[in-house]
Amino acid sequence: MKICVLSDLHGFLIDYIQPCELVLICGDIVPLRIQRNKPQSEKWLKTEFANWIKSLPCEKVIFVAGNHDFVFENRDSLWVNSIITYPTEGKAIYLDNYHCDYLDSEGKVYRIYGTPACHIFGNWAFMYSDEKLQELYSSIPGNCDILISHDAPKLNDCGLVPPNMWHSDPVDAGNSVLASAILDKKPKYAFCGHIHEGNHRLTEAGESKIANVSILDDTYSINYEPLYLDI
Repeated sequence: MKICVLSDLHGFLIDYIQPCELVLICGDIVPLRIQRNKPQSEKWLKTEFANWIKSLPCEKVIFVAGNHDFVFENRDSLWVNSIITYPTEGKAIYLDNYHCDYLDSEGKVYRIYGTPACHIFGNWAFMYSDEKLQELYSSIPGNCDILISHDAPKLNDCGLVPPNMWHSDPVDAGNSVLASAILDKKPKYAFCGHIHEGNHRLTEAGESKIANVSILDDTYSINYEPLYLDI
């Protein structure tokens, strides 16, 4: 199965995704200008985002929210159906600390788990204490094929922030609780975003293959290609 994985759109609905069976998005979807305005975010999701989803050359889109996606916090299934499922005609699946089983065109089932949960670093959405993160990540199934998280694990520089105006040396801002969960649960693949300049190479961490798949850099400009894999 060919998959496309990307993250941190921040409203950039790119029009050059290659044909594939499955698109996975690791959060931060809503444009920055409306991120804290829930009515405007809902309207954007039901129109521009839904139309983009339906135009993509794939069978399904599975995604999680990110720390800038305030509109997704504390929502029930009725809201998800109204804002995501119905407008995309069932093409998009939203995961909030839950899994789904995807049956590909060759009859193989892939178990995919998604979590928007991030470690605390400011006044943003989906911020949780380490204790709460341990509780949430404990629901990652042991037979997980693909884990999509917004936060970057503290593994293989996925959460590495390069030197900038605030610090002169690189800083690993990765989530250590998520790192432990990945090493413990051993998903075959683990994809993340959040830290825009994190390591975008597909590397091995324990028994998992992991990568940061943000398409934006730290200036919020498109600078990286989506990741394509045959799995």
